[in-house]
Amino acid sequence: MTEPAKCNCGSISWERRIEERRYLCASCKRPLWQPIETAPKDGTIILVYEPGFFQTAAWEANEFKAGWTNAAGSWLGDVTYWMPLPEAPHE
Repeated sequence: MTEPAKCNCGSISWERRIEERRYLCASCKRPLWQPIETAPKDGTIILVYEPGFFQTAAWEANEFKAGWTNAAGSWLGDVTYWMPLPEAPHE
């Protein structure tokens, strides 16, 4: 099993929430970045990380190409990590 990235708080302990398809830091409970190989490839919009920046993306496949695309429809290059989108703010 590939483990998620280390948390910004410095903790290397994590919890797996299978029903939510996410990993949380065991110390601060923040979501952790997961290796891109574990990301859903069903068109779900997720947050992805390419070295240097992050953005929302979804897996797209057609007869010519398969890969990650952003909201503008541009193909992304070296995507390495992902996490589910956070919940929307509650009013």
